[in-house]
Amino acid sequence: MTIKLLLVEDDEGDRQGFVQSVARFNHENGTEFEVVPFGTLSETLNALDSSFDCAVIDMKLGDAGGEGNEVLKALGEANVRMPIVILTGTPGEANDAFVHIEVLKKGEADHLAILEDFRQVHASGLTRVMGGRGLLEQSLSQVFKSNLLSQKETWKRYGQQDPEKSEKALMRHVMNHLIQLVDLDEESCVPEEFYIFPPIGDSKRTGTVLKTKEGGSYFAVMNPLCDLTVRPNGEFKARHISFCKISSLDECAAHEAKSKENVRKELEKNKRNCYHFLPGTAFFQGGFMDFESLMSVGKEEVQDLFEEPLLQISPVFMKDVVSRFSSFYGRQGQPTLTVAEE
Repeated sequence: MTIKLLLVEDDEGDRQGFVQSVARFNHENGTEFEVVPFGTLSETLNALDSSFDCAVIDMKLGDAGGEGNEVLKALGEANVRMPIVILTGTPGEANDAFVHIEVLKKGEADHLAILEDFRQVHASGLTRVMGGRGLLEQSLSQVFKSNLLSQKETWKRYGQQDPEKSEKALMRHVMNHLIQLVDLDEESCVPEEFYIFPPIGDSKRTGTVLKTKEGGSYFAVMNPLCDLTVRPNGEFKARHISFCKISSLDECAAHEAKSKENVRKELEKNKRNCYHFLPGTAFFQGGFMDFESLMSVGKEEVQDLFEEPLLQISPVFMKDVVSRFSSFYGRQGQPTLTVAEE
């Protein structure tokens, strides 16, 4: 599959040098990088579109310097989603507002290493899903044509009543269709899917994970979602926030006679009804939600006791957590029956 690379470099020698590196990389790795080179700011801005998979941009494209920031700005305004490397002799001029870029210095950067990183990102599916000509755009088009066009009269009425509310409702409606399209199943899941990281906003929702300021323990919010919905006055219904502790394997094993390894195997398969396994990732150590270790904190005190929300357990997985949590506390048990002897 072709990987389309945007190269913005005003120096002819440097431009040709990078093109030669691409040719070498393609030959040695069997890849198909297609380089689209530009030498000036104006021709770059005129040619920008969503068809590129990655970009290498020189910061200085003229006498004034910093023209590369104009390219970054244009890419940002066009919502172009791709990995970007700034390859320049003046790295200090790169605008640090563009957090998705990597700034490397000419003469020190390895062209082949840059290309290998681009190749790995492309192979992961990130640009194929999120890119302007990727699967997300294709899926949105499918939902629009197959599902939304036939409902447009209804949505027009919602928009006339409350445009902002209609827009949010439509986004949720579209997301539900997209989730249906990807056909989530347990064999296709990876640990990162379990979380939304970083969380969107600082609101506390069912499944929000926070870390205590003292002790560094992790807890997950367990209030019903309806009690945490923010009302027009900016407040939510719940007077207290209910938290479930996320225990480490060592903490769980301390209560067991079995070996630590056997406890781990049982807990990771959710064979204990008082625990729920949260997988570890690069941004979260994971652990086990301990349904027996709960605490309630007044909503005014949460900010004093906890750091800002770390992450959000994804709704599709949180449903299972809530189900098991409810089942654990909904148990009544079967009493032992004593039968009279004849």
